Parts: sequence; structure tokens; C-alpha cells
Amino acid sequence: MAGVTFSNAFTSDNSAPAHPAILEAVIAANNANASSYGDDEVTARAAALIRDEFDSPEAEVLFALTGTGANVIALTAATRPWHTILCSDIAHVLVDEAGGPARVSGAMLTVLPSDDGLIDPAELDRVASRRGPVHHSQPTIVTITQSTENGRLWTPQAIKHFVDTAHANDLLVHVDGARIANAIAALGVPPLEAIADADIISVGGTKNGLLFGDAILVRRPELFDGINFVQKQLGHLPSKHRFVSAQFEALFTDGRWLELAAHANTMAARLSTGLTRLGLQLASPTEANEVFVVLDPPTHAKVAGHYALHAPDPLRPIYRLVCSWATTEEEVDSVLNLLGGA
Repeated sequence: MAGVTFSNAFTSDNSAPAHPAILEAVIAANNANASSYGDDEVTARAAALIRDEFDSPEAEVLFALTGTGANVIALTAATRPWHTILCSDIAHVLVDEAGGPARVSGAMLTVLPSDDGLIDPAELDRVASRRGPVHHSQPTIVTITQSTENGRLWTPQAIKHFVDTAHANDLLVHVDGARIANAIAALGVPPLEAIADADIISVGGTKNGLLFGDAILVRRPELFDGINFVQKQLGHLPSKHRFVSAQFEALFTDGRWLELAAHANTMAARLSTGLTRLGLQLASPTEANEVFVVLDPPTHAKVAGHYALHAPDPLRPIYRLVCSWATTEEEVDSVLNLLGGA
């Protein structure tokens, strides 16, 4: 469309720029020589901040270059090739990681039905009851996402019940926390309540203002023997490690990680309210920073030439709009005006 600037403002929080404080931290980490492969003071400080935030003093903290890398490292360290990883029917590890968890770990993925990524704990009882015979892959770990791929929140009560049920069934629990900051900010609870007693957590950074990088909070290191070797083998232990961890130090200083996430959530709430006022139907409740809306072809055509919107299922007219730390009220109002014909 001639004369129209095509925007990725709502395509994904991955599309957002890096926060200025993150860029400043990377520059500051570049001022001198430092030990390599994570044996540096910046990495130690960043890891301590994450442990403190999640009230997990005995945890080990690793850093990865990507969210997929963090998930694959966590799941691979927990499994053997005769194991199975339980996940929801919309899990990122199932749909959007190109089979990485299965290929690298050798374990299979077993899909559990869900409501927007929220799994009924009774499903764990059902699947775990099949454990034992040599003919079957053995359920070993379940991965859930907080907030889910459809933008839903596990409440503290729900996630505690789920994790307790998993542990009662001798299952480890991994939380894919690519947007964990958004969940914590939305729930208004201490970080540990948003993950309950989960064993290992991928702590998102890329979607919350970083250039790149996600962390892995290993709350029970004794259950993930060899995870450091997995991190190294998969190429997620960069030699100039401080440039990853410096970003996390800046993100976790003075509550910045939750401040940025809270802004993204506020913009999503503004957008969601505006869409419903226009008479549009939400496909899922807006609980964090993702908005899912039903758009018929004529309505979608209004925005398609201006904004790139992701359709999670190409066979359904549901489009995702994601707000980030950098989303402005003007951007939200602009897309609403476009949809409203103003």
C-alpha cells in the first residue's frame, strides 16, 4: 500500500527494541577484560539477583542465548531417551521449537489437553498411572507455561495444586517463563508464588527488554545432573558470557523486570478494552500482555496493510496482538482507530 508504513508494533514482544538500560549495561561490561565462560563478577551478581527474586538461595542459575535454548537445556537435563515430557496441546516446546526438545533429549513429548494452556491436574494422575511397563515411555517431567501461549495466567492456587499433584506422581516440573515477568506483574504476588514449588524455570529476558538471552533457574540442581554439560554442548555457554548476564543484572536491578512487564500488561488491557468496546470478540481473556481477537476478513483487511498480526492457527480467524515494554498509548489508540474506522 503506497504511502503506508508497515508496523510490527503488535507482532510480538520479540519485535520490541532493547531497553536503554540494557544497552548501557552491555557497554559498561565492555570496559575491561574479564574472565570467560561465566566465571566473572557480572555473572555472579546477576545470578544472585535472580535467586533473591525467586527466594531460592540454593538454586543454580544458568544463562542461555535464547528461550528455546533455555527450555531444551532444562528438559534435556531431566530426561533420558526412554522418558516422555508432558506438555499442553499449545505448548511452545511442542508447537514452536522445531522439535528441539525431542531431538536433543531423545525423549518424546506427550500432549495433554488444556484450556488455553491450563492443564487439569487430573491429567497427571491419568498419564502417570501408565508408568512402569518396559513397552511405554516413562513420564518424567511436565512443562507448563506462565503466562500461557494464549495469554492466560496460572493463579497461585492453581499452579500450587498442579505442581503438588505432579510431585505426588513423581514428576518433575518445568515452567516455561518466557513471559514470567508479565505473569508476576499481573498476579501481584511474590515471584515464588507464581511458580509454586517448580523444580526448574526458564526465566525470560528477550521478551522483556533484552537484546537476547534467557535464564534458567535450577531450583533443585541435584535433580538435573549434567545440566552444565548440556548447556555447553548446545552452544549456550558463550565465551564472552558477561554480555548476556550484564543484561540480566540491569533487568533485575531495582525491580525493572516487573516494571517493564507491568507497562506491557497495562497497554494490553487498554487494547483489549478498546477492542471489546468496538464490538469485537476476544478469543481468550486478556490476563497479561497478549491479546487474542477474532477478526473477520473485512475487519482484518483494515489493519493488514498497516500492522503485521500473527495468526496462531491459520485455519481460524484469530489474531494475536502483543504489547511490550515499549508499546505506547498512541500506538494502541492508533490500531483501535484503524479498526473502528476513525
